[in-house]
Amino acid sequence: MPSQYARRAIWAVVAAAVLAAVVTSVWWVDGLRRAEREANAGTGGSASRALPILLANGCSGCHTIPGVPGAQGMVGPRLDAAVSKKTLVGGVLPNTPKNMVQWLRASRQVDPRTAMPSTGISEQEARDVAAYLYALR
Repeated sequence: MPSQYARRAIWAVVAAAVLAAVVTSVWWVDGLRRAEREANAGTGGSASRALPILLANGCSGCHTIPGVPGAQGMVGPRLDAAVSKKTLVGGVLPNTPKNMVQWLRASRQVDPRTAMPSTGISEQEARDVAAYLYALR
């Protein structure tokens, strides 16, 4: 049986580990919220509205998208990696919120040779999806 000193030491270590986990979690969640606020402001969209749009338009069939159930597609690029690049569409289109919205709505008008279909989603829906994707950075 551990001594009283050993039990206190164990409890101190456990308490320190729990405290560290709580602080880390709060810091991580705050970072996610900050990224979402910045993405919303930069796109004029709301990342919180993007999930049903992504699901309804079959994005998960071609793309891997973190946070989207079943989005493990391998045809198109991983979308968390794609939004971190300086350009969209294979280095042709600068990666800006305006261009992202245009690409999401009418990709075949931007690049007639792309395999990505033009979704025809509304401007606001494209802003919401763009906000979600930029928040993944």
